[in-house]
Order: sequence, then C-alpha cells, then structure tokens
Amino acid sequence: MLPAKKFNRMPSLFGELFYDQWPEALQRRATTPQINVIETDKKFKLEIAAPGMSKDDLRIELNGDNQLIVSLEKQSEAKEKECDKECEEKHHYLRREFSYTSFRQVFNLPDNIDREAIKAKMKHGVLCIKLPKREGGDNPSAVKQIAIE
Repeated sequence: MLPAKKFNRMPSLFGELFYDQWPEALQRRATTPQINVIETDKKFKLEIAAPGMSKDDLRIELNGDNQLIVSLEKQSEAKEKECDKECEEKHHYLRREFSYTSFRQVFNLPDNIDREAIKAKMKHGVLCIKLPKREGGDNPSAVKQIAIE
C-alpha cells in the first residue's frame, strides 16, 4: 500500500539556498506529517504524526475507488498583547498572527481490506488507522466516513 502521490523535493543546491534564506517562514507553512505504513498477516496499520492536532481537525474517508483519504485542517490565531480596559474603544494590534494548516493524503488500498472493520484512533498526537485484511466475499464500494476515537 503506497500513497497515491509521491512528492519530489527540489535539487539540494537550490533547495538549501532557498531554505536558508527563509527557514522560519517555510517551516510554518510546511504541513507534511510523517507517515508509517505497517503490514502484518492480518492487517495494515497507518501511523500519521499530527502533533498539536485533535481528532476534530482530522477527517478520514473511504471512497468508492478503494482510496483512503486522510485530511487535516486547522486554523488558529495568536495575539501577543491584549487590549486593556483603558483602550477598549481605540486600540491597535502590536502583533497578531493567523495560521492555517492543511494536509491531504490519498492511499490506494489493496482489494483485500475489510472496509467495514476499519478503525481510527488519535492518541498523543499520532493518528493510528487499522485496516484489517479480509478473506473472500464482496467488498462494498460506497463512500464511507471513518470515525476517530
């Protein structure tokens, strides 16, 4: 089981030059969690690193083409100085930051996955998705939302 798309990095000479100029800005925008894919005799298991995220920020869907789609979306706002009572009517921000994080990964699943027995759990910043293998029988192909425990 492999991710549907594989992203290639820029050549190292240009990449290092580019990243050295704006490392902080690029690190904030980069949203590519690390993913482990494990196979046993009875199941596949995906482990997706998502530190600082909650299960409400994540969505897991199984489509009719036997693809597992994992997506993440989180928005946050940070303020460094709050307005006190004296400046409630007129104030200005000394610093205010907005951030938007998103991620989407599509996994092409093998035909022997038991679609009805897929389970997902978020624990300590790691999303764990268990994909049990099945033996024979039909596999329904309807779109299915996977709940995260």
